[in-house]
Amino acid sequence: MNIVLSGVLQKHAQYQREHSLPAETVREAIETLVERFPAIGSVLLDSGGQLRKVHRLFLNGQQLSSEQVTSPVTDADRLEILTAIAGG
Repeated sequence: MNIVLSGVLQKHAQYQREHSLPAETVREAIETLVERFPAIGSVLLDSGGQLRKVHRLFLNGQQLSSEQVTSPVTDADRLEILTAIAGG
């Protein structure tokens, strides 16, 4: 599966926007990404290992809810991880 990271997250994954990773579920894809790039773990996940609320997941263009992280994926799927940014 292909994972696409928003600009803010890229710095924690060697400044690469896209990553091709083996995974059977969305959750497994995220876990594999964190294994490969440990620095991204504390940015993506909270202390309980759940995706932080500032991030949104889109699988093939469709936004996923937190319950859908167990959704199965194929090598052809594209998971985008976007981060909400606020400023003032």
